[in-house]
Amino acid sequence: MKKLNDNFIKWACSLSGCDGGSPDAKIWASGIEWGFRGDPSNYYSQELPAEIQKGTYEPQSKQYPWEDSFTYPYGQSLAKLYYAIKGGNVGDYKKIADEKNQHELFKTNLYPIAFNSTDPKLWHDYELNKLTGFDEKYLFKTWCFLHRFPAISQMVKDKSPKLIIGTGVSYLTDFFACYGGSTNIDTPINIGELNKTKKRQYYWAELSNGTTLVVIPFFSSQFGLNSGDLLQEMGEKIRKLVPNL
Repeated sequence: MKKLNDNFIKWACSLSGCDGGSPDAKIWASGIEWGFRGDPSNYYSQELPAEIQKGTYEPQSKQYPWEDSFTYPYGQSLAKLYYAIKGGNVGDYKKIADEKNQHELFKTNLYPIAFNSTDPKLWHDYELNKLTGFDEKYLFKTWCFLHRFPAISQMVKDKSPKLIIGTGVSYLTDFFACYGGSTNIDTPINIGELNKTKKRQYYWAELSNGTTLVVIPFFSSQFGLNSGDLLQEMGEKIRKLVPNL
């Protein structure tokens, strides 16, 4: 591994990889890594290097782009979950765009570089080894665990959002390390009580600063929150955990 560029360190230890909204929002939602929609060759060869070169990344907008999120599956599911948390019915989720709550959500990710696949060979396909200085993706992720995550955890302490939602229980330890500053995880709780054949598990804990961290299943996987009923139930459970949102 070559010596890391100072701008890369500043970029990776900031809120790079976010999808919109303000970190001052009461609710943070986090995925694993950004799944971009565009030309990958342009992103890796031009957009990403230019962003890293600027160093520390700071979100430019206070508003979460709800209408844009309606155009792709993850954004739709997040909107439905959010609307259920706020006391609405998932079938009416598009009403969010007409309400005055677009500043109440911040969407970010554990890892700041976008991929449309978890296949590790993409790291070399797009020459990210040369751009970042990490020979393999797993080395980059390990570095993030040791350096990016503590920086994000401190931001959580400073901003004190009321709720952080992590999507993907297979990354449970990553979510707790990044947003909670520890890997202390509570016993799993079932969701899917309305249909005993579709039980799902989620995890939650109250952090030292009063933020509640909830890690839930992916939206789209076979055993994820892949229906309106499950999203509605999950939203209502979160609403009970954090009633004053």
